[in-house]
Amino acid sequence: MSSSIYARAIFFDAVGTLFQVRGGVGQVYWEIARPYGVRTTPEAIEQAFREIFPKAPPLAFSRLQAGLLRRSEKKWWYAVVFEVFRRVGMIRNFDRYFEEVFRAFAGIRGWELYPETRAALHDLKKAGFVLGVISNFDSRILTVCTDLEIFEYLDSIQVSSREGAAKPDPQIFLKALQHHHLQPREAVHVGDSLKDDVMGAAAAGLIPIYLNRGHNPDVPEGVLSIGKLTEILSTVKPL
Repeated sequence: MSSSIYARAIFFDAVGTLFQVRGGVGQVYWEIARPYGVRTTPEAIEQAFREIFPKAPPLAFSRLQAGLLRRSEKKWWYAVVFEVFRRVGMIRNFDRYFEEVFRAFAGIRGWELYPETRAALHDLKKAGFVLGVISNFDSRILTVCTDLEIFEYLDSIQVSSREGAAKPDPQIFLKALQHHHLQPREAVHVGDSLKDDVMGAAAAGLIPIYLNRGHNPDVPEGVLSIGKLTEILSTVKPL
């Protein structure tokens, strides 16, 4: 990126952008499943998850009270994890296993920050930006961000399960803008998915930045891209 852009707010995707699964989904599922008699490999679990997860319905519920929302989120994830083990080999006491897995992904047992995340958020906050998260996630993101010690940098968190819309639906981006009384071109959205983050943000009128950690060579022409979060401040300036 050669020229600066100006914004009041910077929004981030969560998984794959600010933090990642600690060791990979297959590894975490497998480690927790060992006492339950798992007979497959982390690699097989990972492959099954990667095939099943994109086919799941959107993790989005609208206008549910807190207790019902949490139950709906849990039911959604139960269906995904159950299908993974139905494919690779069911384990005993699956319901008990699922409860343990679900708790693991509510904190640092399941997640870890990318090395530059905290420094990037600190510097962007110091520069005066409003910072927020827009993610296809559930209510556990609050404890995840707290445990990973980045909650203090965030002015807002919009997750699909609570907002009734999942990226790339423009509505979840527009709700984040409304929360801060911003116009679309006053905000940047950074994420690692061309479909969910770049196309979704652009459809809502935000300025998208593609986080291309994997050096994807097929970045569409005209899409702003960076290799790591610490590059944002050299390109985005406070409005």
